Amino acid sequence: MIRMHWLAALALIAASPALARPAQDTPEQAARNAKLGEALVAIDSKKPAEAIAILQPLLADYEKIYAGEKRRIYCNQTPKQTMIHLLEATLTKQDAIAIEPGWCTALWAQGFALIDLKQVDAAVPFLERAVSLAPAHPHYLSELGYAYQAQRKWQLSYDTFQRAAAGAAMEEDDQRKKSLRRAWFGMSYARIEQGRLDEAEKLLGQCLELTPDDQRVKDELQYVRDQRKKTS
Repeated sequence: MIRMHWLAALALIAASPALARPAQDTPEQAARNAKLGEALVAIDSKKPAEAIAILQPLLADYEKIYAGEKRRIYCNQTPKQTMIHLLEATLTKQDAIAIEPGWCTALWAQGFALIDLKQVDAAVPFLERAVSLAPAHPHYLSELGYAYQAQRKWQLSYDTFQRAAAGAAMEEDDQRKKSLRRAWFGMSYARIEQGRLDEAEKLLGQCLELTPDDQRVKDELQYVRDQRKKTS
């Protein structure tokens, strides 16, 4: 499974309103964003333990800041996602608030670093929390789907990647294509493990429509066909 590169994660932060206009940040927000940037650099430098050391006090800060918040909290990852979440809250008569995206990114980064340290079980609660705060964000969902995959929870992995594919519909152009490819590939992997080869083949075909030269998808598709021959 191809996991999200830290530059993609940093792009998520840079695209958000809170970080795209740093002049609007409070000094406290700017300090948190700087720490988050340090953690992402540590992840990219293959230093997950160092990243975790940075992220733990940062996550404690976020917990403290929002400990008394009674409204439903969403991370303001993109204007489209935020609008949908707040609209859903309104329709269900829930009070909701959209906050800076850093908390979700820090949760995702903590989960990513723990997976790099092969501590998947420890990573899952952080990724689940990120998804609870950003329910339609395809990157967080796909990372959680990958963690469930490592735990061999095939149906849960499939369902989570399926949610990631749905979330990708709110993205555009190349980012949408990358998110869909990752989600569909994850779904196909789960279906292979479940012995549902026809569904896996269809999903891999969808991946190839997006990325025709993707050798990994081609190899997985050949594996499915080989498995079918063995069982026929």
